[in-house]
Amino acid sequence: MGVAFKEVNFNELVNKLAPCCLGEEECNGCAKEKCLVGYGKECIKGCLKNKVTYIRDGYKNIPITDTRVYDQETVITAISDILKRCKSCSEEHYENCIINVIRSCYEVSLFGEEQEYEGSAFLYLNNLKNINEEIADKIFERYNSK
Repeated sequence: MGVAFKEVNFNELVNKLAPCCLGEEECNGCAKEKCLVGYGKECIKGCLKNKVTYIRDGYKNIPITDTRVYDQETVITAISDILKRCKSCSEEHYENCIINVIRSCYEVSLFGEEQEYEGSAFLYLNNLKNINEEIADKIFERYNSK
C-alpha cells in the first residue's frame, strides 16, 4: 500500500506546500480545508497525528472547486520535488497516499483538475505534455535538476 511512515519527510512536505499560498491578505483570510494548501496541511497533520501515510477519502475530498490563485513557479517546483519523493509504485499506486493527495492539490492549483498518475513519474510527466507543454517542460526540467 505504498510508502512507509518512516520514509516520508513530513517537514519537507509542509515546507514545499506552504510557500504556494500567496497569503491570507490575498484571500481575505484562511479558508483551511476549502483551500488547496490548507487542505494539504490538514492532511499532513492527520498523517502525523495518526502515524500513517494515507488519508481516508483524501483524494475524493480535495477541494477541486478552489479558485484561489497560487504561486505558479513554487507549485511547479513543488510538483517536481514530490515526484522525487514518490516511489514508482506502478500497480501498487494508492490514491489516498499522502504523496498522491498533496501532488493532486498542486495539480488542481496549476491545471484546474487532478491529473492521472499511474505509478510512474516518467509516464506522468509525459502525459502532462498533452495538458500544457510549457508547464510540463518546466516540471521535467526541475525534476531532472534535483
